[in-house]
Amino acid sequence: MDVRNYSAIFVLAIVLAFSFVVRAQRNLEPLPEEIANVVLNKREQIERELTTLQGNEWAGKYRANDGTTVTSFLDWSPTSGFTVWRENCSRPGIAWVNYGSANFNGNSLTLSPERTEKGQHTYTFSSLTLVPVKWDEQHWLIPSDQLALFAYAVNSGSVEEIETFFVKIEDYNKSNKGLPDLPKEYKKYLNAKPIRAKVSAVNAKDSDYPQLTELKLNVGKAKGVIAGMKFYLIGVKDRFASIEITEVQEHTSIARVGMIGTSGENNEEFKFKVGWRFSSKMPEGY
Repeated sequence: MDVRNYSAIFVLAIVLAFSFVVRAQRNLEPLPEEIANVVLNKREQIERELTTLQGNEWAGKYRANDGTTVTSFLDWSPTSGFTVWRENCSRPGIAWVNYGSANFNGNSLTLSPERTEKGQHTYTFSSLTLVPVKWDEQHWLIPSDQLALFAYAVNSGSVEEIETFFVKIEDYNKSNKGLPDLPKEYKKYLNAKPIRAKVSAVNAKDSDYPQLTELKLNVGKAKGVIAGMKFYLIGVKDRFASIEITEVQEHTSIARVGMIGTSGENNEEFKFKVGWRFSSKMPEGY
C-alpha cells in the first residue's frame, strides 16, 4: 500500500477521534489548582523515595494510553503511596486524578484512594488490586478484574490495545519476547484461537459521528467474548475499524465503535453494514 494511503488512514482516524473526544468532553472543567497541587506534591514525595529505594523492582512510574490523546500516569512507592494522573493532550488542563496509600505484598498492589467522591476530576480504578505481571524484561501492573482482557490484548497483536494497561515507563523499550507470566488461572487465555464475529444489526445514532454507532454481533459468552475486549474489521476493502464490547449475552454481544479509517480512493461515507466481519486478532496491514 502507498505510504500516502497510510497517512490518509492516520489523519482521518485522528480527526474522527479528536471530534468524538471534544464532543464528549465539551462540558468538562479544568482540574482545580488546589487538587493539582496536592497530587504534584505527593508525586514529588514519591520521586524522592524512589531515588533511594532498593530491593523493590515493582515500585516506580507507570504509563497507560487510552487511544491517541489520553494518557494515564501511575507513580507509587511503598511508604509515600501512589498518585495517578489521567490527561488529554487535546484538552489542556482537563485531568482526572487520585492519590493515597499503597500496599505491596509481592503478589498484588492494593491501592487505598483518598479521593472517593465521584466527579469529573476523580480517577477511578476498575479494581483497587493490581497484579504484577512480568513480560520478559518488562513490568506490568494489571487490574485484577482485567487479567483476561490483558491476555486477549496480547493475543490481538495490537500494540495500541496492549498499551492501555500500565507498563513501567523505564521498561517501555525493553524486550517483551514470548508471553507474559500471568497467574496460572489466566494462562489458558494466551494464544487462544481468534474469535470471529459478524454484524447482525447496526444502530447508527448519529450519521455525522460514525463512532457513536452501536453494533450487534453474533457471538457472545459461549465463544469466549468478554466485556471490554476489542475486535477489528476484516474483509472490507479500504476500510479499517476497531470496536469494543460493552454488553455480552450467551450468543450475542453489543459493541461500540472505537477507531475508524479509510485508504485508497474510496471516498464513500463510512457506514457500518450488517454482515461485516470482525476478528479479535488485528489483521496484517491494519
